[in-house]
Amino acid sequence: MKRLLDVFSAPTRLFTSIKEKPEWILPFVIVLVIVAIAASSTVVLTKDAMITRQEEVLKERGLDDAQIEQTKKFMQGPLPAVFGGISGAIFVGILLLLFTVILNLFVPVFGGISGFKSVLTVVSFAALIKVPSAILKIILMAITKSPFVTTSLALITPNLEKTSFVYQLLAGFDFFIIWEMILVAIGINIINGVKKQNAYILVFLIWVVSLFIGIGLSFLRGPAG
Repeated sequence: MKRLLDVFSAPTRLFTSIKEKPEWILPFVIVLVIVAIAASSTVVLTKDAMITRQEEVLKERGLDDAQIEQTKKFMQGPLPAVFGGISGAIFVGILLLLFTVILNLFVPVFGGISGFKSVLTVVSFAALIKVPSAILKIILMAITKSPFVTTSLALITPNLEKTSFVYQLLAGFDFFIIWEMILVAIGINIINGVKKQNAYILVFLIWVVSLFIGIGLSFLRGPAG
């Protein structure tokens, strides 16, 4: 438990203590469980707004009242929350593993020693930052009843269209994600021997590239609905 708390208060001590014996399973599982709970809570807390939006989309597609009512009945049941929780956990799990693979691939290029288990340990412990992030967002959603809550630079432009490039770019600069990336850089500096400056360059370069890829994919998918 102390190690889990050290990621928030003493990350240097944490990563130094696990350098010889990387342990990734516990933090990884905790993150997935919290993400699943947060995703399910999001569905429950914003159900009315989601149903209203979905109803508008279905009407635009020309569905009749019976079909719309059937869809609304499904969305009011427990399954959307269950599916939301499971899909959220799977999605984040894949992202963490993908981030680990890419990071591990480039660690030697930036002067460090690669090791999938050690890098996954760093990524998993740093991802615990998602716990306070999820708690705060659940509280904000409970207050606003809106899925569009943010802890990012998008706070300075609340009136921007949510699908615009500028809004999505600002939303990508989430304060908790930045904190998480800083922890990853600290971790690979201590555990994988990447020089401090190189560690920050590597981590934030991967993050920025992934941010723009994510925005590009969202535009390719088109408006949500």
